[in-house]
Amino acid sequence: METKRIKLAILSIASLLMISMTASAILADIELHFPDVEESVIQMVLTLPALLGLIFAFAAGPLSMWISKKSLVIFSLANGLLGGLVALILGPLAIGFLLLSSVLIGVAQGINATMTMALITDYFSGEESGAMMGLQSAFLNGGSMVLLFTSGLLANLKWNHAYLVYLVFLPVLLIVIRNLPRDRPVRANRSKISDDSAKLNVSVYFIAVFIFLFGCFFFVFQTNIALLVVSNGYGDATLSGMINTTLSASGMIVGLQYGNLKRQLKTLAIPIGIVAVGVGMGLIYVPGTLISIFLAAIMVGFGIGIVMPNGIFIAANAVKNGMQSTAIALVTAAVNLGMFASPLLFNMVSGPTAEEILSIKFIISSVGLLVLAVLFVIGKQFILKNNVSKQKYT
Repeated sequence: METKRIKLAILSIASLLMISMTASAILADIELHFPDVEESVIQMVLTLPALLGLIFAFAAGPLSMWISKKSLVIFSLANGLLGGLVALILGPLAIGFLLLSSVLIGVAQGINATMTMALITDYFSGEESGAMMGLQSAFLNGGSMVLLFTSGLLANLKWNHAYLVYLVFLPVLLIVIRNLPRDRPVRANRSKISDDSAKLNVSVYFIAVFIFLFGCFFFVFQTNIALLVVSNGYGDATLSGMINTTLSASGMIVGLQYGNLKRQLKTLAIPIGIVAVGVGMGLIYVPGTLISIFLAAIMVGFGIGIVMPNGIFIAANAVKNGMQSTAIALVTAAVNLGMFASPLLFNMVSGPTAEEILSIKFIISSVGLLVLAVLFVIGKQFILKNNVSKQKYT
């Protein structure tokens, strides 16, 4: 019974991990509401959660040695709820309130992303741990699908009404308070950890670097899809929400089948996932039709659903138990750093022509991802093969 209650708490938290993506469908509306604000500042509404997520995802691992994971999760959920309310009530008044909201949401995103995986490694092991990581990914995408679709419908009333979905933090907060055990911080047991087990090895850093690059490339979809839909005359925030919902639905299905896919794809899981996202980005550039955008969303969702849990699983199993939370935190921080850096990098390299700037971003992302998949295959032969046991990796 206690295990079921812990699963309920973990999966409830996981269902909120992509809630910051609800802003992707209303970026064009925010830009219209604040016509004098630069596009890069508008995009910060979506990228600031990634930056704060980076900081707090990395900090959550060491903090869990001093503060119970339950207390950290409660703190993060309270921040997420407050951030949503700030944007809902004060967001239309000034862009600064939206940025403050994004900061609070980022705190929640970072801590929760690390803690859900750390809690899985704490309470589950072996195949059950792998199955829980798949369920975590499924609930992440399933929750995202519902939240994105709902926020898109609410945005039809008024763009800031999309933030009404943040009220869902309240029931999740109650579920966590009631069902998640208050674990002891691991600080008292650190003396038992050997010097070797208190270090991150090269496999963890290898995965972190590739996940950072992966985040840079795949986040092009979230930061630009709403603008692409509006600029091409396909529709409004509701359609953008449906596209993002399709991405999340694809990721949810992958999460539910994660165990089977992991066994079948084995060491090719990550490169296949990266290629899927790359091909999806290419579909947006080449046909450029609304149908191809929906197909791209399916492929991007599939790829993210395969790559992220596999990357975290490899990193967690590359170190001893005493450093698993830190390894997970590093990889989680890496993807958040990539998501934050993505618009900054792509705004610099995508070219000066306003009419073509969006399409160029997608093709650069596509090519970059295909190259990244090749580099991963080469790199894992020399790094992962020698630093992670075959049983854990496959």
